[in-house]
Formats: sequence, C-alpha cells, structure tokens
Amino acid sequence: MANAPESNKVNEEADLLARVGAGDRDAFREIYTRYSSPLFSLGIRLVGNFGECEELLQDTFVKIWRNAASFDSRKSRPFTWAVTILRRTCIDHLRKRRIRPISAALPEDLLAESSVAGNGRRAAEAHEDSERLKGALAGVAPNQREALELALFSGMTQSEIAQRLEQPVGTIKSWIRRGLLGLRSTLNETAS
Repeated sequence: MANAPESNKVNEEADLLARVGAGDRDAFREIYTRYSSPLFSLGIRLVGNFGECEELLQDTFVKIWRNAASFDSRKSRPFTWAVTILRRTCIDHLRKRRIRPISAALPEDLLAESSVAGNGRRAAEAHEDSERLKGALAGVAPNQREALELALFSGMTQSEIAQRLEQPVGTIKSWIRRGLLGLRSTLNETAS
C-alpha cells in the first residue's frame, strides 16, 4: 500500500482539475500553488531565461484554465498533463525564435540576474528544484536518463530520439516510461 498516498494525491489533483474545468477559481489557485514551482524549474531548463520562463509559465496556466475540462485522468496524471502543456508551450516559443531547448544546468549569471530583478526567492526555488531534479535523474539507468533528457530538455520527438540513439521507437518509449517511473519514485522519496 506504499502507493496509496500517491494515488490519493493524483485523485485529489484530478478532482481539482475537474473543478477548474467548471470554473472554480479556488481549485485553480490550489493547482497553481502545487505546480508553479516545479513547472517554473522545468521551464528554466527548457528556455534558460527567467523572464521568458515567467511569461511561458503564465501562458501555461492560462491553457490549464481554459482546457481543464478536457483533462482525462485515464490518459495521464494531472501533473504529467500540466508538464506536457508547459513543454509544448516552451517548444513552440523556441521554434518561433528558431532556438533549440537547452539542457544545461542553471547558469549562475541567470541566478544573479533574477536576484537583481527582485526574483531572488523564485530563482532560489527554481535552482533548488533543478538540483533536486538533477539528483533524481542521476538515479535513473543511463539509457533511460539519456532518452528522458532528450525528450524533456531537447524538444526531440521519440522518433528523433530513436534515430539519434540508434534504437527502435518502442525501445525509446519504454526507456522514457521506465525513466519517468524511476524519477517519480526518487522524487517522492526525497519529498517525504
């Protein structure tokens, strides 16, 4: 029954999204509170710019508000759904600018720039989340980690990853799935 608390959390978040879909502003505030920091951290990894990331995070939450009624808990978990929206938003933004997503660690000058702009707390939280994510990724099997990093941080499709890693698409899908499960397990352990 070790997964019961996780299952309860997922069900609770699915209920929150259903309420958001019905226009419940309090449920939306709760989703924002739960998801904004980890989504911001992932956004920074994708675009590498605090100002752009803040705008893209806002766009993501507007999309969550508008599309919450279409969320289907049989297809994905609530947080995974939100990550997908953020990832697509960031990749669309970068494609418009003809820039590939970055996967480098958070540069110190971005942290300094953010502090100067008055975003020191958010920068510190994003850095902490980024470090936690890097630590969790280190615990994932190397082949799974590489496929997962390419999918999340490079904006590559599964077909592109398969071609790059010279593996069948089914293998890449399996590696990404197992990598996500391992990542989730590690992050859950460090959160408790």
